[in-house]
Amino acid sequence: MPKSRPPLAIEVLDLLNLARLTMGMTEIQPLFWLFEHGDRLILGSLLSIPYWRGGLPIFAYTRVSEEVRSACYLAYTSIEREEVFFTRSTDSSRYAYGPIIDVENPPKPFIEALSTRQPLKPKPIPTRARSLSSLLRALTTLSDEVASPPIWHYEAGARRHILGLLTLLYDYYDADALPIFLYVEVEERPGPFIRYLALDGEEIIEYSSSMSTPKYLYGRVVTVKQMPFLKSSANR
Repeated sequence: MPKSRPPLAIEVLDLLNLARLTMGMTEIQPLFWLFEHGDRLILGSLLSIPYWRGGLPIFAYTRVSEEVRSACYLAYTSIEREEVFFTRSTDSSRYAYGPIIDVENPPKPFIEALSTRQPLKPKPIPTRARSLSSLLRALTTLSDEVASPPIWHYEAGARRHILGLLTLLYDYYDADALPIFLYVEVEERPGPFIRYLALDGEEIIEYSSSMSTPKYLYGRVVTVKQMPFLKSSANR
């Protein structure tokens, strides 16, 4: 049997950020794992991105209350207004649904990821952008009508917010992908979405609470409790 290799554990701020990360702009129905870890009840989902050689598995999770045990699905929408809730039915086409699997013995890699908390090695190449507009321009090349990578957000201090985008250059020498973490620091706490439009020689960049106007490109902001893609000094 091959040696177990845990994924990178990333704790997001809350349930809404978990749904925004895993269920926003995707045709893939995510699977949510529910299990006890110590004195905590964990709800998380596994995703993967190309990274150096091979892929980088990420277990994104948040702590939840016991009420989730009575649910079968997590429902989410970001159209007109952002909303997330637990439910037992999937009858409304307004929402995307992710099934919740309640397990007594979670997969060993999940437990190892939560218990060891090993830092990400190697990290992506950090590159600081001069402005938020550069970050949004990069997002335009990485997005389509189906999928868009998240904009990772971390509050590093008073009036210091890090917003970062993981960009990938595929087939880089003998690597599957060269990961570059393009980031910017801003003073204002971002909204859950950043909408962008280049029109008549001007760039329009606004924070938004939902994805309500189709003409914009929307960046999904996912707030995390630690920023694994930068050195620890950036997390303080």
